[in-house]
Amino acid sequence: MLHNFRQHGKIEKVNAALKLCGFTNPTSFQLQVFPAIFSGKDTIAETEQARGRTLSYLLPLLIEQFSPKNSPSVIILTDSQVSVKRIEKNYTFLANANKLKISLAPLGQDGNAGNDLYLFRKKPGIIVGTSSRIIDHIRRNNINFKNIDKLIIDIQEKHPGTGFEQDVFFITSKLNHKTQIQIFIDNINNLHGIKKLLNHPQILLYTDREKFDTIAKGESSVDTEKLEEKIQSIIQEIKTNPDNLTEYRKIFKKNVPIFLRSYFAAKLLLDSEGSFTGKARKAASGNMKTLFVSIGRRRRVHPRDLMKFFQKSLDIKSAEIGSIKVLDNYSFIDLDEKLCTVAIEKMDGMEFRGRKISVNFAKKK
Repeated sequence: MLHNFRQHGKIEKVNAALKLCGFTNPTSFQLQVFPAIFSGKDTIAETEQARGRTLSYLLPLLIEQFSPKNSPSVIILTDSQVSVKRIEKNYTFLANANKLKISLAPLGQDGNAGNDLYLFRKKPGIIVGTSSRIIDHIRRNNINFKNIDKLIIDIQEKHPGTGFEQDVFFITSKLNHKTQIQIFIDNINNLHGIKKLLNHPQILLYTDREKFDTIAKGESSVDTEKLEEKIQSIIQEIKTNPDNLTEYRKIFKKNVPIFLRSYFAAKLLLDSEGSFTGKARKAASGNMKTLFVSIGRRRRVHPRDLMKFFQKSLDIKSAEIGSIKVLDNYSFIDLDEKLCTVAIEKMDGMEFRGRKISVNFAKKK
């Protein structure tokens, strides 16, 4: 548990550093990445549509305050000189806002590797460069990989070539066995053989990251009143017979870090939404009719997903959509009677989440 408290302290420092930079809160991507990085385990993070990608690995480096050594403690490996400049720019912004003195050496300012030597004289804590430039300095004996704590691989290209992959294999062969490897890539399916280099990595997928956004920004698809009623009902049930939960509490406290417990509880609420089948489904009111949709929670579908899908497909506002009930294998959604007809004609047979779905009037109970 002390390990979790230490992680919690680091997360608080990260949040404080973000605020000094003018950011109010971490992004959902950063909320997931920070604990994974601080755990010390190898990590693969899928960065599709992620906000705050570069800061997600730079901030933990600054918080941990690596002490100066004869060689860098951190190598940031990327696939283009444009990315090197982007990382340098983000680092400078963070370092200035937080008055931190860890030096970063951006390699490859020109074609001559010899011109990077003045950067090594500063004994940088962080070195960033393309794979080819890093290998050039390995062969010149300018980098001692025995003292590297972390190797961060930031892949911007959608399909990195085999040359880059071979470079990564060569570079990682020089690492000590304690080095933590972090990979940030748009699509994890493009990693190919590189992921074999990691030791039991934590894999943070884009679909997993969405689970942190319990209530989406903008037009919310959460029925707040209904959710609050559900919470009060659960609390009352706990008070009535708390002894039944003793063993569950022990397992929960052992396996869920303290700073993620509220997210864990929110995730359980999200998964339970629409799964209570004790009461019969109420008929749609007014001019509303209920549609049957042949996809449910087992395909990782939640009410907000169906709301967005129907909004986009029918070009309507959220206010025109009534109750949404998501069960394991199918769902129900209430729409105006005229919209129901349009939805069936347009959406029946459409592809959603990789499969064709059926949309039709729900059978009356």
